[in-house]
Amino acid sequence: MSAQGQGESAELQLLSELGGALIQRIVALMRTARTYDVSNMAFQRQQQEFLTVLRRLLDEEDEVTLVAMADYFYVNGVRVKANTALMGPYHSLLADFDRRQTGGLRFLQGVNESEVERFFQLFLAADDAALAPKLPEAVDEASVHNIVPLPAAQLDAEDIARELDEMPKPQRERARARQVYWRAMVGTRRVVLRARSTGRPDLRHAKRVVQPIVDSVMKSEFSLVGLTALKDHDEYTYAHCVNVSVLSVGMGQALGLPRQALADLGVAGLLHDLGKMSVDGDVLRKPGALTAEEWAQMRRHPLEGAVMVARMPGLSQVLIDSMRACLEHHMNYNGTGYPDTTVDWGQATMSRIVAMADCFDAITAHRAYYDRPRTAFEGLKILMGPNRVNFDPAVMWALIRTVGLYPAGTVMQTSSGHVVLAMSPNPADVTRPVCRVLVGPGGVAPAEGEPDVWDPMGPDESVVRVLSPEEHKADTEQLLAA
Repeated sequence: MSAQGQGESAELQLLSELGGALIQRIVALMRTARTYDVSNMAFQRQQQEFLTVLRRLLDEEDEVTLVAMADYFYVNGVRVKANTALMGPYHSLLADFDRRQTGGLRFLQGVNESEVERFFQLFLAADDAALAPKLPEAVDEASVHNIVPLPAAQLDAEDIARELDEMPKPQRERARARQVYWRAMVGTRRVVLRARSTGRPDLRHAKRVVQPIVDSVMKSEFSLVGLTALKDHDEYTYAHCVNVSVLSVGMGQALGLPRQALADLGVAGLLHDLGKMSVDGDVLRKPGALTAEEWAQMRRHPLEGAVMVARMPGLSQVLIDSMRACLEHHMNYNGTGYPDTTVDWGQATMSRIVAMADCFDAITAHRAYYDRPRTAFEGLKILMGPNRVNFDPAVMWALIRTVGLYPAGTVMQTSSGHVVLAMSPNPADVTRPVCRVLVGPGGVAPAEGEPDVWDPMGPDESVVRVLSPEEHKADTEQLLAA
């Protein structure tokens, strides 16, 4: 690469990195402004951190424009990649922009503390649907001249949508999958928070969250399943609900369920853990063994979830499936588990699928009492070992069809000497996932920005062995999120 090309690449990288920091600082500033007055030291501290990042960008650029289009942020035309640390703030700000009918913000040279204070007061107030369209006018009347809100209606998303369409496969599929996944994250947050405040979930919104998941899985776009391997971020409470929904829909399709049943199954997976809102946070986060009293509280959460769903009006099939999934997702196929029943109770088919998805996702979650979380491959081995008696064999096979024998995030050495990362499953052959090459046979990694992707692993390749996280240096979370 020429010196000019390297310089341009470094500039783009800097814009993307500082753009991510800018998003984090905006979200932190807004979070603080919701609690404290702008004169409070907490707000002032966040404001200075925000201005430090903004001014560093303004040292490099004449102005800074942060734009949200097609579920991505762009800073001066450079897409900001949502790595695992940025996922929560990234999608929180996308939702904030959407509620305020805002497509972007322009920051001009000369922006100062007083303008930041006035602007964010107005921006927070524009959460009201009646005030959102008037935000540009209100900002101008407040004499804020160096921060300019850009109404979403003024931005043309066609160029970026076209950029997505022109991507080669599998990049295009992965980009679409990220859109579906992170929109589901934002939507699930709304469903959970609504349930927490009212005591019952918003079933209609849950259906809207699940519909794109069903569409994606039915199109055999299994990159969405690969994203369920992401664990290292602050949104795991919501991500677990989304993951169980995605995995359940994938297993349902593997079992041949019709579209409407897949949609109902996705909603049941999304709502299965609502009862945990009745469990003390300290109990949920406790790193050690639970006391008898704490364990009794934990064992009640399936019943509490069923009661919460039962408060919804009507008695539709999706409501029945969701109630049973809440109640039965810790029951086991062999009659063990909880809650205990005094009658011969048969676990519903939908609940068997949700229980399998829930256990697979939870077994690979971060735990304070583990040196490191289990990989998805290690989790699958545990479920296929002695624990397999807890699950319906047909549902177990459906899980393998959905995630593959080498689930996303698995690092493998192949027969040709390559070291590759499993990115997403290949339902046509569970032993040959879609992979990204990490190291070639000569020990040379692919050039930066030029990934070598096998879609899927070729017929002449086979897995020699799976590498543990201690044996490789790859940031698998970062690569899966890219």
